[in-house]
Formats: sequence, C-alpha cells, structure tokens
Amino acid sequence: MNWTKFAVVMVAGLGLSALLRSGGFYNALSADAEGLGMLVQLIGAIYAVLLAFLIFVIWGQFTEVEDCVMRECNALDDVLRFSRYLDAESHSNIRRALTAYTSHVVRFEWDALGDGRTDQQSEQIFGKFVASVVEAQPRTEQEKLMLPRLIDMVQQASRMRDERVARSITRMPPTLFALVTTIACALLLVVFLYPFHYWYTGAGGFVVTAFLLYMANVVMTDTDNPLKGIWNVKSDPFSAIKL
Repeated sequence: MNWTKFAVVMVAGLGLSALLRSGGFYNALSADAEGLGMLVQLIGAIYAVLLAFLIFVIWGQFTEVEDCVMRECNALDDVLRFSRYLDAESHSNIRRALTAYTSHVVRFEWDALGDGRTDQQSEQIFGKFVASVVEAQPRTEQEKLMLPRLIDMVQQASRMRDERVARSITRMPPTLFALVTTIACALLLVVFLYPFHYWYTGAGGFVVTAFLLYMANVVMTDTDNPLKGIWNVKSDPFSAIKL
C-alpha cells in the first residue's frame, strides 16, 4: 500500500478545500446541498453493489485456487505414498520426478503465475512426472493392481493442476476495474463538493470517505491476484510433501 501517495493526495485535497471555502465556493453550493446529498446516496449505492459483487467473485476465485493447491498436493502425496508398493526402481523414478516438479513449482512457477504468466517448463516437468508413473513396469500381481490406482491419482493431480493454473492467472477485466475506480472517484468528488456547514466536518468526511475507498481498492486488487500481495495463497503444501 502506498501510504505516502495517499497522504499527499489528502493534504492536497484538504488544501484545495480550504482555498475554495475561503473563496466562498461552498456557500454558492449550499442551495444544492439536497441534490448533492442525493448524488452521494445514488453513487454510493451503485459502488456498494459493484464492490460487493466483485469481492464475492474474486474471493471465490481466491479460495478455489487455495482448494486446488491442497487437492493437487494431496493427490501428489498419495502417488508418492502408494508408489512404494511398486519395485524400488519405479518408486525411485517417481520420487525423483516429483521432487523436480514440486521444487520447480515453488521456485519458479509460483512467481510466474503471480505475474499472470504460465510456465511452460513446469508443464514439461510435470509431464515427466506423469510419464514416470505411466511407464512403470509392474512385475508382480500386486504391482499390476496398484498401477491403475496410481494412474488415477496422477490424473486427478493433473486436473487440479490445470484448474490451479487457469484460476491463478485469471484477473479482473481492465474495463470493470476502470468502471469501479471511476465510480469511486465520482463518489469522492461529490463528498468533496458537498457544502458541509463546518469546515472540520467536511474535512473529516472527505478523509474518512477517501480512506474507505482506498482500502476497498487495496482489498479488491490484492485479492484479485491470489499468489502475490499482502494476503495470498502459499506454496507451502508443495514444500510439505514428504519426499
């Protein structure tokens, strides 16, 4: 959060308000106080509805990414655990391929997805992990029964990975963000122009409104990126897989 920029804007706004008040600008608007009050309510209602809708959608996406991470890691952990029922060589190949994949996700793919980019190398490494399971050669009857279950687990992990990647790089449309920001600015402008009877009431109303709108914008933009920001989905489940 850029508090310095916010403070500069507040100081500039309060200074301009003091200048306009000393020049009699607010006295000229006092006759339109009722109309300005109606505008505050109308614009505020529109902004509240849009913000509530956006937070609902964005938070849903945020929790879905978190859920996909947990389900993918659980599937990967199951593959590793049940691969111990295969021969030592196959288990070693699966463990080595899984180690390479989880390490790459934590070190490289997480930042790439946070920047809105897919990581092709991570996809290739995951493909090698899948191949290490599919190409395993069962030697006993027990191993032959276990291999199809392992393949099912890998397929589940693949589905969760695809969903995680897709949802991680999904962002709010720029036009929608511009609309919400424009409405917020319009609301702040009307509050700034409202002819409060006392200067300190007007200054307090302007600062409080600006702070609330600024925090709403911070929450909206921060949650829109589930992998980066003040509050985000962690990559810890990948590191926690017992390799």
